[in-house]
Amino acid sequence: MRPALIAVFAAIDAGRRAAGWAGAAFLVAVPLTGAIAHPSADRLVGVVIWALLVLVVAQPAEVSRARRDHTAEAERRAADAERTREEEALRRAQEERLRVARELHDVTSHTISVIALHAAVAAEAVTRAGGPPEAAAALQVIRASSRQAMTEMKTILGILRPTAAGAGERQPQPGAAQLPALAGSAGLPVTLEVAGARRDLPPVVDLAVYRIVQEALTNTLRHAAATRAAVTLTYEPDAVRVRVEDDGAGAGAAPASPGPEPEQAHARGQAQGHGLTGMAERVAAAGGRLSTGDGPAGGFRVDAWLPA
Repeated sequence: MRPALIAVFAAIDAGRRAAGWAGAAFLVAVPLTGAIAHPSADRLVGVVIWALLVLVVAQPAEVSRARRDHTAEAERRAADAERTREEEALRRAQEERLRVARELHDVTSHTISVIALHAAVAAEAVTRAGGPPEAAAALQVIRASSRQAMTEMKTILGILRPTAAGAGERQPQPGAAQLPALAGSAGLPVTLEVAGARRDLPPVVDLAVYRIVQEALTNTLRHAAATRAAVTLTYEPDAVRVRVEDDGAGAGAAPASPGPEPEQAHARGQAQGHGLTGMAERVAAAGGRLSTGDGPAGGFRVDAWLPA
């Protein structure tokens, strides 16, 4: 009868309670029928003991099943609570992103638009008045840079607000392919040289190349008192190297003129500004190396190596 008791326990423990208790009742009914047909004290005592034994086997199975169901329910509730917390965190993060996008659009977009508009008007006025061609060229650079900043800001806003109308039509992030246009709008003569076999770069590295050149040329224009700059992009077998050199003040010289914004210096004998700090952080995030300092022929050099 041991296999029958094991079967009853297994059925109830597995959740098939009706089948298990039906089997238990059958195991008790068989000897009970024999005791009724041939009544005797020994038979009745044997039936009672057998019924208690069946109950002792079935009841722990009920307890085991109930405990397992309770544990599963507790785990389900914990998972639901965790999922609710994650959804709430995502909702709050999305709200914060939307708030930042609104602030960025309301403040920065308007300011950049005004700069571009007034730069265009000023350039036209200088040209009409026969003013210095350098002034007109500088105003055109301001206008082009403002338009480029607007385009990039729209891309950022599209990332912050993925559900906004037209978000699927976002412009791609700038990369190495946009370096010629960047060099042409730098505000000073820039030569661009590309060595090695061109190839597609990982998005993080591609964007880092563009931002490094952009920041280096911006610092050159603001602080270096340079007359020209050179950008070299080298495709190596497993990496890409970008180098920006100018003929202005070196790392040991003070900046020729302070920039219009509170980025203190170009690391030229002064505390390192936010530009080089951000550049170093971007290179580190891509797993690369950055070195800055005096160039071999004077001036300042930015040299970044990025795995690709």
